[in-house]
Amino acid sequence: MPKWVRLWGKKRGTRMSGWWVVGSVSEAAFFGALFLLGIASLTIVVTWQLFWPSSTILSIGFGFWLMVIASCSFILIGISAFILQISQTLASPEMRSALVDRAKREHQRRAVGLADKQEAKNLPSLENLMDSPGVRLAYRLELQRGETTPLILSALFVVAWNSMLAILFVLAIQNHLSGRSDWFLTVLLVPFTAVSFFATRWFFRLFRKQSGIGPTAVEISDLPLLPGREYQVYLCQYGKAVFDQLQLSLVTFEESTFQQGTDVRTERVEVARIVSQIEGPDGPPFIADREKPLELDCRFCLPDDIMHSFQGQHNAVTWKIFVEGSARKWPSFCRTFPVVVYPRGAL
Repeated sequence: MPKWVRLWGKKRGTRMSGWWVVGSVSEAAFFGALFLLGIASLTIVVTWQLFWPSSTILSIGFGFWLMVIASCSFILIGISAFILQISQTLASPEMRSALVDRAKREHQRRAVGLADKQEAKNLPSLENLMDSPGVRLAYRLELQRGETTPLILSALFVVAWNSMLAILFVLAIQNHLSGRSDWFLTVLLVPFTAVSFFATRWFFRLFRKQSGIGPTAVEISDLPLLPGREYQVYLCQYGKAVFDQLQLSLVTFEESTFQQGTDVRTERVEVARIVSQIEGPDGPPFIADREKPLELDCRFCLPDDIMHSFQGQHNAVTWKIFVEGSARKWPSFCRTFPVVVYPRGAL
């Protein structure tokens, strides 16, 4: 006996009950309708103002700009989600399998020039680490990006929100000056102003944390790192600050990627930490000036029994150099520089 087609589904472990095509088409239809609704409402509002500017219906004011903002958001959300859902629905199982395999291959970083291919495919590549020569030592390490993402997102939100708040403020002032006081709009500006205040403060905190302390440059004497050997590290801290604490450490993490239900999660655990010996000033405070940056020479020795870098399909062992410190009148900071540890005999 044929079953009725379900219009919705339910997660059952790694699979989804119901017919996935109906769910995908229904979701695409919903976002398509949302896009059409935004187009229709924006067309009606703009057309009404062009042909009947003297009409009291949809007159330029708080309601007009609210309809414009809502219509534009419907258009952007609807068209982006519709295109994404259609592309995922039309993709064949072979294409999905190819995309998954490509993502797995990107997750496994390649190794070049090793004799043992079975071991080499699980060792990270050195191409991105050895392409930048240092000034005092052999290689300059690349700063791991990722700290600027919250700053960019907060800047976009603050600009959009404050622009909308400025428009609403102008409308409220115009209504009060013309004798048509809109108290609903005036009261609504209070929570909007509070959101703008906290969002702006959040942005400037992130900006102060990112730009207050100058850039950090780290150079290392050799790559890749090998167990049982000693390496020299050159740390150069730019900017103008007085550091009460400054520490350079070599840290290893063990990462595990697994599937929980229909979600993919990654757990990261710190396994070992090697604190380097700083050579130079006797100790804190460390002073960095704009004309003369803070320069420190550091050394660390790798134990003989450490685990080398490893990149598998679901597990990874990564090594990073951490530069951590706290400066006077500035928030504490932590900057990371990835490195690679190879087993003995790999080179």
